[in-house]
Amino acid sequence: MKCILFGGSGEVGGAVARAMVESDACSGLTLLGRRTVDTMPDDPKLEQVVVDTGVENFEELAAEAAAGHDVGISGVGIGSGSMKMSEEELAAVEVGLVGGFARGCKAAGIEIFELLTAVGVKDSWVDSRIMAFRVIGRKHRTVVEVGFDKLAIFRPGMIVGNAHTPRWVTPFTGLIPDALGWGNIQQEELAQAFVEHLVKRADTQREPVVFYGNKEMKQLVRE
Repeated sequence: MKCILFGGSGEVGGAVARAMVESDACSGLTLLGRRTVDTMPDDPKLEQVVVDTGVENFEELAAEAAAGHDVGISGVGIGSGSMKMSEEELAAVEVGLVGGFARGCKAAGIEIFELLTAVGVKDSWVDSRIMAFRVIGRKHRTVVEVGFDKLAIFRPGMIVGNAHTPRWVTPFTGLIPDALGWGNIQQEELAQAFVEHLVKRADTQREPVVFYGNKEMKQLVRE
């Protein structure tokens, strides 16, 4: 499968990019972003496309970059940086850019899409009193409404190994059972789940939308 990833300069997005490059399931990976990711390995299957994400026709640029690909992946997640952003600023990235990328992928003919969100996210979050929840809920709704044939939504809890996760938190969240979703998951394990969905689930996926929490991601990786 040839994949295009938006958000590869971030912590999780970068981990997903590395996992895809290392996997035989990914025949080629395109990183789409506003700058080159210098930390990526030099690999013949990797291509980086730099675009101005602030332009009005970003969706069209995304569609051009996504042409000829089989899978679209969004690894965008602001993390702790969201605490310094207004709702409008956060939504411009999480909803505006991610939504534009998703619609661009759909316009390019891509029908398999993987989306990073957060633990517990659902459509009703758009009405939450918590700003970050409202924005992530809007991102969830926006991508679902694009209408991909096969959409996989990854909803990690506390991501261990992520620069945005305070180290003092993880000993406590590690006590939370995986079934509740809010516990710990290693960043590399989360990234590998994106790969394993394509390897083990995408071909047989019958529902238009499937969800992976901590428990499901860990099971998927260990199968």
